[in-house]
Order: sequence, then structure tokens, then C-alpha cells
Amino acid sequence: MSENIFDKISLMESYATKQERVIIDFIRNNPIKEIIMLSITEFSERVNVGDATMLRFCRKLGLKGYSEFRFLLSQNVNNSENDSSNEADRILENMILALKSTHDLLDNEQIKKAAKLVLQANTIYAFGSGNSGLAAQEFRNKVLRYGLNVINFSDSHFQLISTSIMKENDVLVLFSVSGQTKDMISISKMAARQGVNLIVVTNYLKSPLAKFATALLYVVGKSEPLNSGSLVSKISQLYIIDVLSKEILQQMGNSAEDNLQRTALAVMDKEI
Repeated sequence: MSENIFDKISLMESYATKQERVIIDFIRNNPIKEIIMLSITEFSERVNVGDATMLRFCRKLGLKGYSEFRFLLSQNVNNSENDSSNEADRILENMILALKSTHDLLDNEQIKKAAKLVLQANTIYAFGSGNSGLAAQEFRNKVLRYGLNVINFSDSHFQLISTSIMKENDVLVLFSVSGQTKDMISISKMAARQGVNLIVVTNYLKSPLAKFATALLYVVGKSEPLNSGSLVSKISQLYIIDVLSKEILQQMGNSAEDNLQRTALAVMDKEI
């Protein structure tokens, strides 16, 4: 891992195929900070090669896959560009941009469709892995106040177990920043085989996970490999949860308002 990615590329360049040379030229002629924000599908489309070709390229470099390729590239970003004294302003600007971009790309039809799927479902499930698991929990916490019971597991084994017994009239809400997490893809494939409606919240519309979506909700806020814990990528997820929750509330009508009053009264004694 300590070897420079460009050293690896130089070593394999002499026996690279025609398509691999196109990939190499793209890497050398574009800003690294932009490349590391691309999913494998987005990268492949920009270079006009298939995902499989890109994976073979990564393995030819001796890497496990595209994730390690992005990680090594990110280590070559010029850190001098980051002014630590202005870090707070940069984070704020990124958050504002993530929220505004997500708002501008909102698809109201998909929001309405997702809300309808939730309300028509016999059982609602909400899953996510890693940081996106927190978004799934927040969705559960949000709609619980409306009187909707959402099953949420953070453990991948329990996620798979519960998916295996889902029925056609259930709905599964999946949160994934990359849309290419192995656990989430396995779950979506299993759910699709059982005819379960799937609501996908992702940063990448053309990700493998998006292909299984009954309703697809797009959020903007990609993170660099070395900064995957950044709140910038989470804040757009929380925004879309709020938007979807308001649509659910509107479609429910008075019954949701009654439940909101009950839940508010239930926790009132917790305050001084």
C-alpha cells in the first residue's frame, strides 16, 4: 500500500492493452481530486470502458479492486491545497452545496412514489451499512412518531436474515452512499427475487444498487476515500429523509397528526 499508484501504473504501462492506455491517459490528464469522487461506474463511463475492464486494470496493478485504487489515488492529493485555518468555512460551503444540489435534483414523483410504497406496505424495513446505517436509524426514528413501525437492524447478518423472510407486500428502504456495498447489493438481490418493493437512497444513480430500485432517491454529497466519515455525505441523506417524511405525513393526513401529538405528550415528562 505504501507504493505510489503512479509507480505501479508506470511499471505496467509497457504491456497495457489499448483500453488500459486510455484509462492511464485519463488518470494523468485529469485532476486527482475529481477522479477520486467518481464511482467505478462513473469512471468507466467517463473513459468509455466497461466496469469489468476497470476492475481488470486495478487487479493488473496488484490491487484488490476499485476501492483500493481510489484510496491510493487519494494519497496523492496535494495536501498543501487545504488551508487548515479556513477548514470550518470549507466544511460549511461543502454542506451548503450538498444540500442545495440535493434540493435542485429532487424528483417529486419519486418522493411521492416512495411515500406511497411505505404507506401501502405490510412491514417496513430500513437498512444501511456503515455510516449509512445511521441514516436508516434516523428514518425509523422519524416515521415512528407517525405511528409507523419500521424494522431496523445494523448488523449485516440480521439484515440478511430478515430480508430472507420478507413478503411481496413489504417495503425495504436501503441507504448507501456508494450504491456498491457488497452487503447492500446482496440484500437488494434477495429482496428483488422475493418481489419486495425497494426504495434506494444513494449518491450514485447509476450504481449497481440503483438497478434494483422501485423508487430511487438521489442525494448529493460525495466523500473522499480518506474522509468517508465526513458529515457532508450524511447531511444530504438527512435532508432527503426529512423531505420523504413530510410527504408521508401529508399522505397520512389526520391519523399522523394524532400520533404526533401522542408521541409528543409521551416524552414531555422527560423535559424539565
